[in-house]
Amino acid sequence: MSDRIIWGVPSFWIERFPLYYGRHRGCFKRRGIDLEIRYYWGGPELADGVARGEVWIGEMGLPPFLKAYSDGLPARVIGSSTVQQLDHYLVSRPNIATMHDLKGCRIGILSFGSCDDYFARFMLRASGLDPDADVELVPIGTAYGKVDCFSPSSRSDVPKVDAGFLVEPFVARGERLGWVRILATVRDYFPSYQWGIILARTDAIARIRELIQRAMDGFRASCRGILEHTEDTVSFGAQVFQLPREDFRRALLRNLERWEVAARLDIEGMNNCLKVQQEIGAVPADLQLDGMIQQL
Repeated sequence: MSDRIIWGVPSFWIERFPLYYGRHRGCFKRRGIDLEIRYYWGGPELADGVARGEVWIGEMGLPPFLKAYSDGLPARVIGSSTVQQLDHYLVSRPNIATMHDLKGCRIGILSFGSCDDYFARFMLRASGLDPDADVELVPIGTAYGKVDCFSPSSRSDVPKVDAGFLVEPFVARGERLGWVRILATVRDYFPSYQWGIILARTDAIARIRELIQRAMDGFRASCRGILEHTEDTVSFGAQVFQLPREDFRRALLRNLERWEVAARLDIEGMNNCLKVQQEIGAVPADLQLDGMIQQL
């Protein structure tokens, strides 16, 4: 009989794929785990689920975790998700060829004060543009990360922008549709930065540590399987994300060599992420990593 465990996630991006693949290939079942993937659609929303005791283990970006942790979230960082570094792409409509060509354009961000607001401003300044005078930064909220924001159609249910951040597999989909091109990658501006993390409730680590460890072992086994049988995973991934096979293949292979498949944390990158959050006032200036990490 398997132990049921809920793995909370904040978004339907490519870093969720090892959970689906591991469940499909029996990586969790062989370790006596019945895995449920539960969506909360946002890091703060997932943190609320963890605080309520609905989720013992899950994934989110380190920035929202730092904020929740500083507010008293009873959880620890236990590992890195596959997308450890900032494999986030600033994409634009195809007629925009360089960062400097963004002058006068609308750039979509999640919200003012968010991480991508900070990244966009940093990248624009590095390209010689004034983010307050040369472009219009547009908060797009729930439409953030959706390729439809770049659609040439006149649909009014999503905001239209000239540029903005996308992640895989939707970058590959936008490229295939001819709606976007990659202008820049955030990791090129922040080469050491821990992004995605796996967390667990503190009481779960204390009470059911062995179960949490089995879940982590299943996650790592799934990641190894993706590396060892990459071509065999493409068809399944296309089904999961409901994309053409070649779109998912392009998305997977673009970043696979940089995936963190053993869940190892980049401590220097965590400190760099913490510094950015402190600079934008998202967390207290005296917050430290000590006591926040318990790798399993």
